[in-house]
Parts: sequence; C-alpha cells; structure tokens
Amino acid sequence: MNPSLAPASQRRCGNCLGAVSGQYCAHCGQRHKSARRHFRQLASDFFNDVLNLDTKLLNTLKPLLFKPGFLSTEYFADRRMRYVSPFKLYVILSIVTFFFIQQSVDVVIDNNIATDKTASAEKSKGNGQFNLMSFDDKPWNAKTNPINISWLPEPANDLLNSKFGKLDEIGKRQDWKALIHIALGATPQALLLMLPFFALLLKITYIFRKRLYMEHLIVALHNHAFLLLAISLLLIGSALWTWLMPVSTNPDGEVLLGWLIAWIPLYYLLSLKHVYQQGWRKTLLKFCFIGLCYFPLIVLMLVFILFISILLA
Repeated sequence: MNPSLAPASQRRCGNCLGAVSGQYCAHCGQRHKSARRHFRQLASDFFNDVLNLDTKLLNTLKPLLFKPGFLSTEYFADRRMRYVSPFKLYVILSIVTFFFIQQSVDVVIDNNIATDKTASAEKSKGNGQFNLMSFDDKPWNAKTNPINISWLPEPANDLLNSKFGKLDEIGKRQDWKALIHIALGATPQALLLMLPFFALLLKITYIFRKRLYMEHLIVALHNHAFLLLAISLLLIGSALWTWLMPVSTNPDGEVLLGWLIAWIPLYYLLSLKHVYQQGWRKTLLKFCFIGLCYFPLIVLMLVFILFISILLA
C-alpha cells in the first residue's frame, strides 16, 4: 500500500461517514473540504462552478446547432460529462427563449400597435363592440347571453363566464399584448407536454430498431432544445437587423436569417439520419410521417393549453 494514501484512507465523509481517499467521497460525491473557509475561498468555488457550467454549455451549444444528432449519439455512447444533460439543456434554453419572445413581443407591439391607439379606439367605437364568441347563435354577453352548459354545475358556468368576461375586456381594449402574453405563457407547457408524444412518434416510426422509449425521449429533448436555440438566434438576429437597418443596406443579415429558418427542418431530417442510421429514402419518408403527425398535435396542444391558461388567469 502506498504510504502517501494511508492518511487519506482514514478520513471519513461528514455526510455519509464513508471512507474518503481523495477530494470527493466515493459513496455520496460530497467534496472533502472544511466548511470553515474564508470568503475568498467561497468566492473561488462559486466562480469555478459557474465557469464549469459555462464550459459545458459552450461545449454543448456548438454541436447542438451545427451537428444534428451528435449529442444524442454521444449520450448513447456514455460520453456525457463534457455536455449539459438533455433535460437541463432543454430547461435552460426554454427559459432563455421565451424571455426573448416576451421581450420581442413587447417591442413590436409598443412600436406598431401602440402608435395607432387613437385610430383603433375610433374604429372600435364605430364598430360598436368586440364579439369574443357566439353562444346559442348570439354574441356572448355575461348578462344577456351567458355560457350555460347544462351538464356543468352552476358554479362552473359562473367561472367560465367570469373568465371569458376578462378576455372580452382585453379584446374591447384591444390589449393585444396581454393576449399574446397569455399565448406565450402557454407555449412552454405545450412544448414540454409534446415531448413524450414526439418520442412516442419516434418509437412507433422506428419500432424495428429495438430502441428503448427513453432513448427516443433523449433524441426528442435534443431536437426540441435545438428548436429553442434556433428561435432565440432568430429573435436576436431580427432585433439586431432592425436596429442596424437605418445605418446599413447590407442584405447579408436577411440571408443569414433565411438560412437559419431553412436549417430547422433540414436539421431534423439529418438528426434522424445520423441517430437511426437508415437510408435516405426511409429517413425522408419517416421524416414526412413524423411531421404530418406532429404539427397538428402541437397546434391542438397549444389551443388546449391556451384555453386552460385563460381559465386559470
């Protein structure tokens, strides 16, 4: 036995009391370091953790954007430590993407619709009222023509009328920002709920590949994470292009955005080809099948989540 390792082997982990022979406990993973440290040491640990996350994130985002299916194959090959885990990657990009979406919606609406506030108000006065929906072939009205579903109890009908009343007020004010924010609030949940369905489509489509459902879910997570990253880049690029338009006539910005939009469906196709290793004809047919099944489902899910969000608003 190496004498230099003898003192280390006699140390005990404060968390699980297991023997510690290095910096980390082999049983629970806790780092063997005294909690009584100076502020400089605590700050150093914090920045090391942040930089480590940044390094992992940079190592992950580059292949995520430019190498379809690469992260999934690396995950299946047990090369995972250098990359952010699929679910954590999806959550991070989801937060970032929908923050950019919300900011972009605010800017667009403030710059375009708010400037026409007076004209819109006059138009709404001339048209009389905003009709949210019809019920019993008449415009909905909380007092004269409320929603009254016979098989629902009266409190449930009252709740529906109350929620639609709030939505009707938003429509009469032409507060499109509030409506779009409700829709955007529903979008992350819809995409997250669609992940298992997308994985199920992959499972059905590639049923003879004898892969576990969780493997298809990893592919779904990486592909949806790429979609979120592409949306973020489109929003950032569009904002920069709008900002530079008054001082620049270079069309390269629009070309790059166009290439990025075209890259999204091509990325999904190449991802299926790289992960499942089938010929181009089979891959293209399965890509079309998945697309035809998936997009109607995600539209229905968006509508459903939007309706639930309105009811819970």
